[in-house]
Amino acid sequence: MFVKYVILMSMAVFGIMLYLHDYHLSSFSQLFTIYPQLHSTLIDLYGTVVFKWFDSGYSRVPRKSKDVLFTKEELQEYSESNKGLYLAILGKVYDVGKGEKFYASGGNYHFFTGRDGSRAFITGDFTDSGLTDDVTGLTVKELINLHEWAQYYHKEYKYKGKVIGRYYDDEGQPTSYYHQVKKLINKAKRTKEEQDKEKLSYPPCNAEWSLESGSRVWCSTRSGGIERDWIGVPRQLYDPGSHTYRCICIRENETDGPNKKGNIKEYPECNPKSTSCWVHS
Repeated sequence: MFVKYVILMSMAVFGIMLYLHDYHLSSFSQLFTIYPQLHSTLIDLYGTVVFKWFDSGYSRVPRKSKDVLFTKEELQEYSESNKGLYLAILGKVYDVGKGEKFYASGGNYHFFTGRDGSRAFITGDFTDSGLTDDVTGLTVKELINLHEWAQYYHKEYKYKGKVIGRYYDDEGQPTSYYHQVKKLINKAKRTKEEQDKEKLSYPPCNAEWSLESGSRVWCSTRSGGIERDWIGVPRQLYDPGSHTYRCICIRENETDGPNKKGNIKEYPECNPKSTSCWVHS
């Protein structure tokens, strides 16, 4: 576009020059001497106008989404097999037609089609009010599970576009709600990573109870579902601010010294080196 305008301006100046040549030769000679400066001035003027327009106008032009955008009404049309079976989760639409026996009318998951029922993936509330895309108030574990569901659909089904509404605007750009949920999910993921890291250092104990014998806790290389190459010894871990404890397995050489996660105590009347302890109430 810039080159086009420069050519047009040059042609206009050249036209003026021809006019002066035919009718005012002396004036033409004068204009010829100032033509480079005039041409440069016109280019500078054009550049100033264009860049001013770019800064003030073009930067405010909304970015167009390359995704197909669905209104809620349009998405509802994809709840029957004759047109297609789509569902949305966290604002993204997927074609679940290959799972027709589950998502078609009469299938176990038909209620998910034609809408974004993100919350119901976690709550199990499949009523019209429960099949909502509002996920605020979910716990850390629930948000992690919802994120895993979203990843599952992205991996297993064909992505079709976005729903205009809570997560994306009518240009397909993320809304403030989208960013809020994303922050909550990222925070939940970090919390889970910290919990998993803690479990590796302090795996839960195995536990059993019987009416005849009472309660017993013990450690093994797989206690708490955490596989490792050490066994450890049972200890009571009091988290900061908590008045109750949970049983953890800890390496024997780590039982002494400060513990940043809380206070560690031995089980009463249990050998500190034993991998099993009876719990007396």
